[in-house]
Amino acid sequence: MTLVVTFRALDAANGCTGCAEPHRMLGFSVRLRVIDESGQALPGAVVRLNTLEDDGAAPVQLNTGLDGMAQTPQLRGPAVAVVEAKDHLPEPVPLGASDAGAPVDVKLFARKENRFAMHSAGDVMFGRRYAAPEGGQALIPPASADRGAEQVVSAIAPVFSAADLRTVNLESVLTDMPSQGAYPRKRFILQSNTATTAGLRRLGVDCAVLANNHSRDFLDQGIADTRAALTKAGIAMVGADATAAGAAVAHSTSVRGTSVGIAAFTSVDGDFVNGAYPTAKTPRPSDVQRDEAWQYEERVWGFTAGEVDLPAVPRRIGKAWDEYRKAEPKADRAALWASLVAVYPELQDWVARRGHGGAAMWDPVTSPPQIAALSAQHQLSVVQLHAGFQFEAAASENVRTMAHAAIDAGADIVIGHHPHVLQGLEWYKGKLIVYSLGNFVFDQDFLATFSSMILRTVWEGDRLLEARLLPLELVAYRPVAVTGDAARRVLGRVWERSLLSAATSRDSTGAVRAHPQPFGPDSAPGQLVFERNTARVTATASPETTKTVTVPARQVVDLGVQPGELARPVAGEGAEVGRDLFGWGSFEDDTADGGVDSATHWNTDSGSETWQTGPTPKGHRFLHMNAPPGKAVQTRAVSRIPLPRHRLHVPSRGASRPLDPDPSYSMRAMVRGSTKGSAYFRLGVYSFDDTDPTEDPTSVLLKTITRAVDVPADGGWHEVTIDLSPADLDTAEGAGNMVMMYAGLHRRSDGRSASLDLDDVRFMEWRDAGGMTGSFGDFTLARNTGPAQRDLSIAVRRPS
Repeated sequence: MTLVVTFRALDAANGCTGCAEPHRMLGFSVRLRVIDESGQALPGAVVRLNTLEDDGAAPVQLNTGLDGMAQTPQLRGPAVAVVEAKDHLPEPVPLGASDAGAPVDVKLFARKENRFAMHSAGDVMFGRRYAAPEGGQALIPPASADRGAEQVVSAIAPVFSAADLRTVNLESVLTDMPSQGAYPRKRFILQSNTATTAGLRRLGVDCAVLANNHSRDFLDQGIADTRAALTKAGIAMVGADATAAGAAVAHSTSVRGTSVGIAAFTSVDGDFVNGAYPTAKTPRPSDVQRDEAWQYEERVWGFTAGEVDLPAVPRRIGKAWDEYRKAEPKADRAALWASLVAVYPELQDWVARRGHGGAAMWDPVTSPPQIAALSAQHQLSVVQLHAGFQFEAAASENVRTMAHAAIDAGADIVIGHHPHVLQGLEWYKGKLIVYSLGNFVFDQDFLATFSSMILRTVWEGDRLLEARLLPLELVAYRPVAVTGDAARRVLGRVWERSLLSAATSRDSTGAVRAHPQPFGPDSAPGQLVFERNTARVTATASPETTKTVTVPARQVVDLGVQPGELARPVAGEGAEVGRDLFGWGSFEDDTADGGVDSATHWNTDSGSETWQTGPTPKGHRFLHMNAPPGKAVQTRAVSRIPLPRHRLHVPSRGASRPLDPDPSYSMRAMVRGSTKGSAYFRLGVYSFDDTDPTEDPTSVLLKTITRAVDVPADGGWHEVTIDLSPADLDTAEGAGNMVMMYAGLHRRSDGRSASLDLDDVRFMEWRDAGGMTGSFGDFTLARNTGPAQRDLSIAVRRPS
């Protein structure tokens, strides 16, 4: 498809058609109705409202009346309430402007014997960009790391701490060692200042999970330092130690009269990195970088003991690894490994084995009996798994196997992490599996890694009374609760991935692909019921409704699917369905971060970009850009948007064949107020490659696409569309798989100022509807590029 720019005017006289009324007040108020498990009002309940506008200030405290009602004062933006009552479990409740209508019902569980709430979150670290940002001030400066870590988590701490047992995956070494002590040639090293345990304390963390691929980033001394720092902070730990036996020891505790055991394992051991090192048969590249040339060096190594006789001869690191693996079953593993790494210290081993410390490794033979023993010793057994493929929407086959084995052995719940993105939920034999909680406190800058969630489970002994997801977003690396459409988008993504009957695996070409994998007779997808900006997890599917949407020739229509709802094409030859790959172009304030902010995930720090309220095509707020005389201004999304060419594959001749149709793309936005020749949209097209585990990822800017935005100066909103095909994104240097969106104003040659208003900015992925009938997705638009009208039939699932 050629690149085109199209416009659709929306009522120049009135500014827009169907716009929301101006947001005349900066504030809103929410009514809460606190009830018990039977639905009866709870008078005298306490509502602590954490607005966070003045960090360190006491929360606003409200009390419910005889009718169980309480009303908040005027709020300038979303906030978090923690609702408590005598002899009841506290309940965190994110509140946003969308809650300002009918009362928000908050049910509290009675605090009985053996009843308690547990909060679980994903990956946590406090180093790297937190301490040494690429620009600007450090969020966690080394001189005040304790205070910095507390500030980073201050917005989410009231939510996470409102439970009786709280766990996170601590994916970092807590050590103040110099960088020279890090694991040689490990691709990513995660180190956090020991003082950052203050952040964990502010969150109320009871147990830090260490069974992951970063606990040994500073070798055995780093593990010792981490354990010492946690012990000093009064935080328990599980999953890594100086020996394999120590790493396998579960954490045991008693919570409100219930004995709880937590075991943690990882399958990410480093062997896959060693297997990628060059052997004697690997040609040395002519353009090998100096920093990578060591992989092709030959070093003298040999080992002779018992049945093993390896002569001391020169070998590349990959060849030495191959010979080690063949000899390992016949040798003293500790002695053989020590001999090998004395010559090749770059060989990676991140788990506790071979005579050194590390993380607890999942073993299909020994791990299930360990879980069975844990279950026999405790009323409630919790298993945490750090495994799978990073950044994949579908859980991996090996993680599904591990999780099922854990429950077969007696686990009451399985909680996963490592992919750094949210994945789905599954009920297996009546037990809940959460495959990936995503990042909780982390500095990754991929768009897919910003969304997160807290898993809240309420237990009575080993009986799960309720599981609830509290959606989050990492905004400028700070976790915050989200409300409104943002909450529904995060939860809808988890729901879509739960319904997806697929698992990821590596095919013969080395590519990681999602392949169909139907649910077995003992499995069912996790279903969601949306309530007060959170979602309750159930096993009961909501009903489907089917409707037909008429798509005129060469037009785009709205499917009428709201954020969080899912759609599946049923029939519609010639029509396309589209999903927004960005999600943050409406400029509404949905983040409970203590400030009034409606440009989440946009880079608006020049002072020439501000959000404003008024009549808009969608919601109450928009982004205003102003270029003063003689000046230019440009804004952009804070992160590149990934462009998956295909989401589902089937094995084919040893490789994989895509199941879904080829995509096309378009950038769409509502604009107002540009001056002819001054405004533009720009797309930076990148090729990102992260396939080689022995090297840092590469990112190449392939091309820049710039299109002028000449909107009539009539004061009205106008729709702009830039259409792209995959061919438009590719060059001889590579295939584009990421884009960065920009909007800007050129400096005017006549010395006058220029302005541009933006709203409803979307980056759409389009696929032929006829090839997308197999699964539900967050499709919101339909398109017809042909000359004749089309009728598209879709099934819609709405959260109960």
